[in-house]
This record gives sequence, C-alpha cells and structure tokens, in this order.
Amino acid sequence: MKEILYIEVPTPDTIAVKSWLKDEFNPEVGKKIITPDGIRLQFSSSTFRPSAISETSLELPDELAIVVWTVQRTTYLKAFRWATKPLPREQDTLRYLINTIRKQFPHHYPSPPAIDLTQTSIFEALADQYPLTVRYFQKMPNGEYDLSRVYWWEQRWRESVKAPQHPKQVIFRSSPNPQPPTPTTT
Repeated sequence: MKEILYIEVPTPDTIAVKSWLKDEFNPEVGKKIITPDGIRLQFSSSTFRPSAISETSLELPDELAIVVWTVQRTTYLKAFRWATKPLPREQDTLRYLINTIRKQFPHHYPSPPAIDLTQTSIFEALADQYPLTVRYFQKMPNGEYDLSRVYWWEQRWRESVKAPQHPKQVIFRSSPNPQPPTPTTT
C-alpha cells in the first residue's frame, strides 16, 4: 500500500464530503465500492490471496482506497494505491477527483468587514463577527495593536489572492565569464 494523495478539503462538514464521495462522485474508471470512511476503486478482478505465506508472494488487488476524516474541524482526504505499481489512468483519476472535489467544496473564506479605525476601536469594529477573537486579543498586553496588525495582514493577503502579481526578481544571473574585479591602489 502506498499513499498517493493527501489533500485538505476546505469544509468542517466531513459527513457531507463522505456523502458526496459515496453518492455523487463518478470516477471515470474503476468500480466504486462504498466503505465506512470513503470508497475503493477497483481496477481489475485480481484479489488478495490469503493463503500466501511470504510477503513477496502476495498479489495485491489493483485498487485505490480513498478515505476521509476530520481533525479539529478540518476535513482531509487521502488516497492509497493497493497495488505494487501505478494503476492505469491513476494520475488522471486523481486529477479528476481533485478537480471535482474543489468544485463541490471550493475554498471560501469570508472577507473581514471593512472598518474605519478613526471612528472606532478594532475591538468594537470586530466584536459582532469575531467575538472570541476580540475577547482573547483583549487579554493580551498589546492586544489592540496586535489585532490591528492581524487585520492589516489579512487585508493584504486577500488583495494578493484576488489580484496576484509576479514577484520581483531578486536573483540576477551574471554573464557566463565574469571578469574579476581589478585591484585599485590609493
């Protein structure tokens, strides 16, 4: 068995992801078999031979096992290959899975509210939408300043995601045969 895919699904609703995987996901190849934590995709009729004595003589089934679980309100998906070598159209199947799951469960991060800190404090401005965040930052020695900085960085990050720009070049190539510097005398 080999892990071949590990992704975060941007939803805390693991049950919805499992249901989608079991009921709505239609792989382009393989036979879908429902499991308690996901699905298996069977690519051929080869089966495991329990009578095999040594590990080298085991014949693994040509299958992908896809499982879903949650940790701290985050959903994860892994795919494992139950075969000794890559399966036919394995990479196509994984790309299709990733694309369809991203369409079904897109990244959605609500934008923080627009605030005017000349009229109110950061605590008052964010208290309605982020009460726990405000409460914990209020307990910090420089909480108001720190929360303002977090808010500022969050705004910059969202702007960069909406309108990505190419990074500035910081490494420059020199000519193939650079001339050594000439010593100067004073």
